[in-house]
Amino acid sequence: MTRSSKRQAGGRLATLKTVIRDVGALQILVGALMSLPLLVSLLYREWYSALAFLVGGALASLMGALAYGLCESAREPTKADSMTIAAAGWLTTAVFGAVPFVVAAYATPHSVLAGFVPAGADYSSSLLNFRDPLHALFESMSGYTTTGLTMSVHEPSVGHGFLWYRSQMQWVGGAGMIVLSLAILRQPHGPAGRSLYQSEARSTRLRPSIASTAQAIWKIYLGLTLLVAVYLTGVLLVANPGYGLENTVFDALNHAMTGQSTGGFSTLDDSIAGYGSYLIEMLHVPAMVTGAVAIPVYYAASTKRSLRPILEDPQVRLLAVSCLVGVAILSLFLTGFVGLPYTGDLTSWLADVLGGQAFRDGVFQYISAATTTGWQTSAIGDWPPGAVLFIVIGAMLAGGSAGATVGGIKLSRIYVLFRGIAAEITDIFLPEHALESLRVGQIRLSEEEANVEIRAAAVFTFLYLIVLAISLFVLLWVLPPQYSLADAIFEVATAQGTVGLSAGITAPSMPTTVEVLFIVQMWMGRLEIIPVLVFVRNLARS
Repeated sequence: MTRSSKRQAGGRLATLKTVIRDVGALQILVGALMSLPLLVSLLYREWYSALAFLVGGALASLMGALAYGLCESAREPTKADSMTIAAAGWLTTAVFGAVPFVVAAYATPHSVLAGFVPAGADYSSSLLNFRDPLHALFESMSGYTTTGLTMSVHEPSVGHGFLWYRSQMQWVGGAGMIVLSLAILRQPHGPAGRSLYQSEARSTRLRPSIASTAQAIWKIYLGLTLLVAVYLTGVLLVANPGYGLENTVFDALNHAMTGQSTGGFSTLDDSIAGYGSYLIEMLHVPAMVTGAVAIPVYYAASTKRSLRPILEDPQVRLLAVSCLVGVAILSLFLTGFVGLPYTGDLTSWLADVLGGQAFRDGVFQYISAATTTGWQTSAIGDWPPGAVLFIVIGAMLAGGSAGATVGGIKLSRIYVLFRGIAAEITDIFLPEHALESLRVGQIRLSEEEANVEIRAAAVFTFLYLIVLAISLFVLLWVLPPQYSLADAIFEVATAQGTVGLSAGITAPSMPTTVEVLFIVQMWMGRLEIIPVLVFVRNLARS
């Protein structure tokens, strides 16, 4: 072996040890977090679910501690290492996160599973679906990436412990596993800390150190979640007093976690539509919107004790305009679908529209898509193709604010791209007004900085659409003939954008190729593609 080959082999070994150590640290955290759904299972006397979390938590913690201990002395990660750690860490987390589903599916007796099914329902417990380990991996990946596509077809039939676990996965994944690890476990300084922090698609530093920034993010995130939980408890008690205090508090806590994380898992069959109430659906809209606002914006508002940073944020303004315009257009699409033809009396027709199913679905589903929350109240697979494609193009591709828990391309990139396009057009007609600076919120970028931002946004957007197109071709190749092109476009967009709405393709019966495709899309979408490509490149070189 030549000297050069030895150096390369040594470098690859050093990288491998660093990755193993940091991925191991994440699994210690994953195992520890399983103690919470274990306690919920014990509280509701779901003994077999508790056993599943005990086994899953012990396995994750043991393997994580072993990996960390063997490679504890590894060097600090470089930027490339950090991206590999992020991709490998999230994939490994999804694998260990799937273990409790599989254990419970096999260990829980049929008589106990039958007790999870609501009285009068004519279906079996959805825990049985997780006897297929791929379904369990799908559920875990969907949870941690805050997507919300699910193999728990009838959610109430999995028991309280697993309902909590699904919500907790999304809540933890929303702020980020690595960010949580930086806040309470490993706290590397300098470039290593910055690289790890940025590997989960975050860039804004809130405090001088990365560790204190991670801690600030989690404090704000926890505070917002608690506020949303209190809000949902209050409005549900008022709007649905017969639901019971215990059910109300349990739903509010779970929906606060999945709303603030823009994840979209629900405790109810048929998601928020399970309440059967127009009022309750509208009262859940604020719980989606809060998650689509960037955490640094909340941090600025809290430190300045003012709402101005939120109201002046360009991403918040763009989201507000998008929702106002998008809801109106989608409602018009759906108006014809539900049979509300214009009669000539504008006042009466508007009253019918605003009080009807079209507006109800238009408001909730557009905001759910634009915030990438994924709570669902309508059978989107039955919509006309124009409405399906509009919600993809108008909401799901863009997503919410960068720095929030959302998926998609992100509004900040959309904003920068449109500013760049406007500058190019201005430059053509008014050469003396060439782009000298670009203002993003309260930050003014120089011409060089603006060009860098525009180029980065354009490259990512192009890459995002390329991956989406490839995924669409794969899906169309194996998709059963009963689904339309619009359905296929919708489903790949919802998986990659970590939205979680479904046109009906996602189900335990879908082809294995499709399920694997969606798992990969969710993984890539949460990490914004680049870390996964770096991970694959490193695998190919090893």
